[in-house]
Amino acid sequence: MIEFYGSTHVGLVRKTNQDCFACAALSDTLAFAVLCDGMGGENGGNIASQIATDHSADTLRRGLHDDMTPTTLQGVMQSAIAGANALVYERAKQDPVLKGMGTTLILAVYWQGVLYIGYVGDSRVYCVSPREELQLTKDHTVVQMLVDIGEITEKDAENHPKRHYITRAVGVAPEVSADFLERALSPDDIVLLCSDGLYHYLEPGSLYTLLRRCAGEKSAHCLIDLANQGGGMDNVTAVVMAQTTPAMGE
Repeated sequence: MIEFYGSTHVGLVRKTNQDCFACAALSDTLAFAVLCDGMGGENGGNIASQIATDHSADTLRRGLHDDMTPTTLQGVMQSAIAGANALVYERAKQDPVLKGMGTTLILAVYWQGVLYIGYVGDSRVYCVSPREELQLTKDHTVVQMLVDIGEITEKDAENHPKRHYITRAVGVAPEVSADFLERALSPDDIVLLCSDGLYHYLEPGSLYTLLRRCAGEKSAHCLIDLANQGGGMDNVTAVVMAQTTPAMGE
């Protein structure tokens, strides 16, 4: 079984919160989380993220079930992302004020001990344990492309002037390409979904201790506090997924 602890905050600088999330347990072995970070300034980022979150969560609730196959599961995830993209794109076409709005999107489905992820944009999923701290997703950003081709280093990317320029987003075009991955979880693995308003404040090697604290407190508030204590320059959202096993100290 897995439990979720999610929280979102506007931060200390922005006027509106354009992040959005949803999560639900459908059975003891099946659960999901959705996280979106809207873009478009005051012209619709919050609308885009809400549409994408609501549609994705509804699609996952209706389509996921314990006796499905992995192929069925991926089809449901693909449908959720495609549908969210179409709804956000059409809404923007209907209202000129919302032109150009879009959102990142993460879908994370926990099923029978395996984590299935579909994502678009630069929101992230981490998986941490006492042994390792892994970023599972790869940012869809200009600087990540530069890193991939060897033009800049990972260190350069941290302060690059284009580090916030994303190359894929839900709702900005009629179709969108998502990436998918899966990972079998060990009993002591803890998973974090988060927007960029959090991960820019994370110190390498500190995440397992932080997520253990979240699991112990059954809350993600300490992660929100960390971002705001660091400056709170952006909206911040975190969803922690922790398996309820003796290894977690339950």
